[in-house]
Amino acid sequence: MVSYPKGREILDLVQKGIAVKMTIGVGTRHVQEFISGQSVVFVAIAFITMMIISLAWLIFYYIQRFLYTGSQFGSQSHRKEAKKIIGQLPLHTVKHGEKGVDVDAENCAVCIENFKVKDVIRILPCKYTNTARCFPPESL
Repeated sequence: MVSYPKGREILDLVQKGIAVKMTIGVGTRHVQEFISGQSVVFVAIAFITMMIISLAWLIFYYIQRFLYTGSQFGSQSHRKEAKKIIGQLPLHTVKHGEKGVDVDAENCAVCIENFKVKDVIRILPCKYTNTARCFPPESL
């Protein structure tokens, strides 16, 4: 194996018409010549930096996820209060041709399903209605 500078030197000699005598023989690999110490240090530092950034992102992600899920569900007492309030909403059974609730046109404000005859609905305080399937009485 001939390095680039040595190869250029041999080429220059051949182009000038100088006879060059070479011997070809089986040698060993000299990988160390092509991998400098600086490049190994650079790759190692880049790898460690990327690992630290990935670890920091992962920790940040799971902290945010933990905080979000904690705030989303709230404490046990908040859940009990919410169930109690939902349980106090008035229930109503949809009847065909009923005035105020058009079975064909209205739908649940929560799940966007159309009301059907004999659906049990809750009347929400904002005057919208939703089916009790969204908040079934037995789940409260």
